[in-house]
Amino acid sequence: MRRGYPEDASVCFEKIIEMGYDSAACYSWLGVAIARSRFGDIIKAEEYCKKAIKKAYYRPQYYLNLAEVYLNWGKKKKAIDVLESTFELDDDGKAAHRKLDKLGIRRFPVIPFLSRSNPVNKYLGITLYRMGLRQK
Repeated sequence: MRRGYPEDASVCFEKIIEMGYDSAACYSWLGVAIARSRFGDIIKAEEYCKKAIKKAYYRPQYYLNLAEVYLNWGKKKKAIDVLESTFELDDDGKAAHRKLDKLGIRRFPVIPFLSRSNPVNKYLGITLYRMGLRQK
């Protein structure tokens, strides 16, 4: 899959599962491979990723994979919801933060009743971030 052949990867993962290796990782990556394929069945990809999460709900990577499936499907809101749910499992959530940053998701303004572009909100947010009191 890393080399850009998701169709081949999905065939490999399916064979591994058929051989009896019933792993959450296989289901999750099979879902991603199907979603990345040109003619991938997104509903099937979603089912595989959700099955992986049911088997190993404590693995943040499987949530990231499900979010990627949703992004390939054009369901940005669902992807964001899944990424935000990983923070319950992984306090640090660096991978989820990176993915959210890539999507252009920003935190709420520090003072909600002022616009984001208001200088007070802008500089207060920058100051709190630099002090480590507000994460990206």
